[in-house]
Amino acid sequence: MVFVRVQKGFKYDVLIGEEDLCDRQNEIRELLSRARQGRRTVLFAPRRYGKTSLVKNIVGKQFARLSRKHLLLGFDFMDAGGMESIIRRIQYGLSHALSRQMPVKTFFREIVSHLRGVKISVESDPVTGTPSASLSFEKADPEKNLLTLLDAVGKLAENYRLMLVLDEFQDIALVPEAEALFRAHLQELEKASVFILGSKRHLLNEMFLSANSPLYQYGDEMHLGPINPAEWLPYFRERMNVKRIDIALEEIKWLTGQLCDVPNSICELGAWIVENTPEKTKLTVSGVKEKLDQLVETKQTFPYFLQGCTENDKKALKALANEKYVLSPHADSFLKKTGLPKSTVGKIIKKLLNRGMIEEEWKKGYRISDPLLGFYLNR
Repeated sequence: MVFVRVQKGFKYDVLIGEEDLCDRQNEIRELLSRARQGRRTVLFAPRRYGKTSLVKNIVGKQFARLSRKHLLLGFDFMDAGGMESIIRRIQYGLSHALSRQMPVKTFFREIVSHLRGVKISVESDPVTGTPSASLSFEKADPEKNLLTLLDAVGKLAENYRLMLVLDEFQDIALVPEAEALFRAHLQELEKASVFILGSKRHLLNEMFLSANSPLYQYGDEMHLGPINPAEWLPYFRERMNVKRIDIALEEIKWLTGQLCDVPNSICELGAWIVENTPEKTKLTVSGVKEKLDQLVETKQTFPYFLQGCTENDKKALKALANEKYVLSPHADSFLKKTGLPKSTVGKIIKKLLNRGMIEEEWKKGYRISDPLLGFYLNR
């Protein structure tokens, strides 16, 4: 028998599995332990940090494999613009769970009973024969329909070991009444493990750390920090070995620092280096910078993206890019870089935060959400 070794590559802009994850073993153990114990966790992490891959795609799958009574439900609320949008996200998550568990007929019969008032249709893929389920409502009553779906989640939690993942949950705060409707149902999930993931820290703070919020102190706060450059080094070397490209710790430290430790951007640059570097190259910091310059040059969307910003927005963004991290946008030193008054900068920062163009990173301050855009602005 001949064993063929599969060459690993850099993956970005997709959900990844454990084999493509760099480090995070301590986090996997901690999160799986929390899932098994039925604990509530509010996980803060910047965008493109891999929190969805970590919690839903890796820990969630491990949890679901524990037994047939272990159920993973995941809802993604990114950019949910209204009650109907929230309902569609929950419908999709429940439908996905239904389809995944479809071979277990007893499970299907039970879940149908949990979704009274909801029409369930089952179809088979004409090629593979794989069944899939879809949900729909007979009446257009958003608030009532949302409560029906949340009730179904609660009933599932009574009969199954449920792991519920609410991704980019802070975006429901922008939908009137949604947060209050979720509160009662989340509080009743006593046996389920609930993972609330978010990247807009200012909104998450308002939801879970403000005494006036319906979800005040709902779960344990947890942060997903940067990966140590020493862990990135073997990860890069393994993936660059296909072209025998040599990279050292000094270059990794420069690379991760320039890209604000964001794993998605780091892997995108890694893939670019492998694709655009001759074999047997020994990389230097200047060589990595050259590749980063080349990658940013291909980002034709950046100029168009900035066209949607006001001149004052651009001044604030460029000042942020120049600083990389800004602890206080109201400090005189930062205001001087923007050339704008404090009140104007405050409004711009709030607007850019809500739009996801910048974010506040734990203990480090504000930065451009996309490090490649930050590098582009700083050139």
